[in-house]
Amino acid sequence: MTELIPSHLSAPAPVTAYRCQHCASSPAEQMTFRGHRGLIIMMQFLKDSGVYCRTCGLAVFRTMTSRTLVQGWWGYGSFVITPFILLYNLLGRLRLNKMTDPVPAADGTSTAPWHPGRPVYARPTIAGLLVPLALVGAFGIALLSDLPNDRVGECVSADARFVDCDGPHAAVVTRRADERGNCPANSAGYAEDTYRDRRGLLVTDVYCLGEG
Repeated sequence: MTELIPSHLSAPAPVTAYRCQHCASSPAEQMTFRGHRGLIIMMQFLKDSGVYCRTCGLAVFRTMTSRTLVQGWWGYGSFVITPFILLYNLLGRLRLNKMTDPVPAADGTSTAPWHPGRPVYARPTIAGLLVPLALVGAFGIALLSDLPNDRVGECVSADARFVDCDGPHAAVVTRRADERGNCPANSAGYAEDTYRDRRGLLVTDVYCLGEG
């Protein structure tokens, strides 16, 4: 005769406990850390997947992230991709933070976890962050250098030369105009400032003048 067992009394489903694939300690989780290498006109995607305890996973995170900081920026596509790789690894790092320290297996089969080494910020490879910062800074400077000079509030002499406002002057710059005819009718006149931009081109800015 078959005996029916109520569902609430049935045996619980077995729980699979992960053990670190390197040191056989637990707890451990399936994790993936990525890396990227820019090769000017080509690129290489790197990946390290496995079941890691907190300590071994931290070692993998620091290694992959440090290499990417140095090798990831060298190419147009790689320059855009590398920040996403770093962010992906950072999310994995947050998962590691939630894990407890590894505990050796009771059967004595565990070995020592990988040594994680110094934090990413304490390694020489952190200097790789200077690459994007330098490029972004250079781009910003280039944009600013192309902006027209804004000399509103400066003073000019009777012969329309820019002079120190603390000394004798005839007028004050009230606004910048695209051309002479765009100055207001009640302007005291206009002054021009001619210079070469960063490309070596000759540029002339027009300024409307008010009573000094």
